[in-house]
Amino acid sequence: MTVTATCSICGDDVALSHAAHTTINTKTDAGVVDYYVCRGCYEADLAPLFD
Repeated sequence: MTVTATCSICGDDVALSHAAHTTINTKTDAGVVDYYVCRGCYEADLAPLFD
């Protein structure tokens, strides 16, 4: 059985073994939030923010 999560960027279902778990400190009342994103979205949208 493969455990999946929904990518928070594109909405696709992705196996957890192929997802990036991200935590973001919003510095708002929402505090720290958890997201899973697929590798494609991570590489295209998130990784460039940290280069």
